[in-house]
Amino acid sequence: MPNVLVLSFEGFSFSSRQLYEQLLPKLLSRAAIHESLTIQDAMNYILSGWPNVILVTDSVIAEESEESQRLLETVAEYTKHHSCTTILMGFLIAAIETETLNYIFKHHFDLKWKVLPEEPTTHAAKIYASDLSLLRTTTLVPKLVANAAWLTGVPPSQATYIGPTEEGMVYAAFTRVGLGKLGYIGDTGFGDEPERLVLAMCHLDRSEDHVRHEEDLEK
Repeated sequence: MPNVLVLSFEGFSFSSRQLYEQLLPKLLSRAAIHESLTIQDAMNYILSGWPNVILVTDSVIAEESEESQRLLETVAEYTKHHSCTTILMGFLIAAIETETLNYIFKHHFDLKWKVLPEEPTTHAAKIYASDLSLLRTTTLVPKLVANAAWLTGVPPSQATYIGPTEEGMVYAAFTRVGLGKLGYIGDTGFGDEPERLVLAMCHLDRSEDHVRHEEDLEK
């Protein structure tokens, strides 16, 4: 059973289901979950080698304090060297400064991803995942309309959902970084679609989550 570490420091509890209503019950039935409410607790769990998955749900990890910066460096190094999957999601996306997130992508994960500078906007997106060994798509909705902080500069092989193609906009991305993986979910609505995506990125999706795609419905 995978070990999932949830980082949620900013005065709310992931376990209170303020973010995703159905995600926690599904995670609890499929993995061992620990929610860190303090940076020191998170450091203890990471340095012990416990997590297989880290969900970063708020922006405390990106603050300028020495403690936050040490945690960010630890998460990045652990992800790259311990086959860990780290997902940037939730209130982190709504609260973090664009330039700060771009810096994290470039300097901590050697990625060219960039967040579009405008406020989160609503667009349609569709599945574009091409590496099925990295991410299964059978439990994901084929199309969605989402309010999100959209990425640009994402190579096609790293895109999971793409928005308007003429803008090169990406709603979610997932790629290998060293021995681990990094995921980004730009959604700021915290509904069913990103819940499914979190489970898929964690490889905790199951057959009962299967979504019938449009081609199935036409048969």
